[in-house]
Amino acid sequence: MRKVLLATTAIVALGGVSAASADISVGGSAEFQYDTWSGTSADSTTTNNNSIATTTDFSISASAVLDNGMTISARTFEDGSADGTASFTQNGFKISDDWGTLGFASDESGDAFATALDITDDEGYNTTATISTMKPSDEWISSAEVSYLSPAVSGFQFSVGMADGAYGDTTMGGAQFSTAAGDATVTLKYAAQQTGKATSSATAVDVSSLGVVLAMGGATLTIAQQGYEQGSVYDYEASGAALAYTVSDALTVEMFTGETENNGTTDSSFKFKETGYGVTYTITPGLSMSITNNTWDQDGTTDEDGTNTAVAIDLSF
Repeated sequence: MRKVLLATTAIVALGGVSAASADISVGGSAEFQYDTWSGTSADSTTTNNNSIATTTDFSISASAVLDNGMTISARTFEDGSADGTASFTQNGFKISDDWGTLGFASDESGDAFATALDITDDEGYNTTATISTMKPSDEWISSAEVSYLSPAVSGFQFSVGMADGAYGDTTMGGAQFSTAAGDATVTLKYAAQQTGKATSSATAVDVSSLGVVLAMGGATLTIAQQGYEQGSVYDYEASGAALAYTVSDALTVEMFTGETENNGTTDSSFKFKETGYGVTYTITPGLSMSITNNTWDQDGTTDEDGTNTAVAIDLSF
């Protein structure tokens, strides 16, 4: 994202940090996306199995180095406005030094080491509203409201975070270790979360994420395993893999596949399988085009299957 430095008068108007030491920048992106889909639910209830959407994202960021050497930064942004009416309701800030980084709101790092597999540009699940949220390609660790991220030391780094819960707080954290192995780089990642009880009599939820990332040349292979346990009621386990390959500076291809099963007592026959494929072509820096196709099959209390193809044009500023 290209950053545009604002005039000194605008910096002073924001207050709090002197114009001589602060960098204020504005960034943005936009997307046009066309989706077409089919599936068991869509074929019987939807008359128009395609959609056209345009969205924009804009952010205002500020950063400065304090007299004691610490770095502070803050940002506010609107994310995915489809009609221009969205306001800058999302925000975050960070305080960093040699000891690490404190992150708040949208600049948190509590889930920094969770492993997701949905590396394609624009997955779509448009056929039904009853499709499961326990997709194997997703990251199951929640975001924190405040977090600490350690500096990287000899390839090792960790984070911890906390967020409000309905009856008890939610805590999360994780770690990773990266090392070179010949021409390849190997990264081991682990993250865990305990979600506070929704009520005094409810059962807490434990979530885990384990990942291995192997990068060599233009190829990156990611293998992940997720877990979600709520007593004996829900016991979801997911596993899968993703592969990205940089063909050239302009062309990247991606794919992923995964499966989730439930060993709990509720909806014990639940199973969700999905695959995704994507191609991203950079026409010129700041302008790219992508095609994403993904299919899924859900069994259990609700049986669904479908496929979605998304074609997108993306701009970045």
